[in-house]
Amino acid sequence: MALIMNATHAEFDLAQIRRGDCIRVKRTGDTTAKNGFVTEAATNKLRLLYCNTQNNAASYLEITAADVAVGVWEIYWTQDFQTVNYENNAPQPEA
Repeated sequence: MALIMNATHAEFDLAQIRRGDCIRVKRTGDTTAKNGFVTEAATNKLRLLYCNTQNNAASYLEITAADVAVGVWEIYWTQDFQTVNYENNAPQPEA
């Protein structure tokens, strides 16, 4: 299932992701990912709580639906650890 409901009017499908879901996000081009939990899910943004391993602290990160729609973020999320969902809208290089 797609996380973004409509690419022209970017908004999250709240039937797919909700508060308490486990999430792994990586900004396109980065080599490291952040693992955490969704603490707030709205149609226009997700707020995540993750462990910052550089200073052993809890940190928050906001991801907007507009950024996900244009491929800024690669996202894995799960509600039950049985099904892992994936979203990446980054443009694919032509062969």
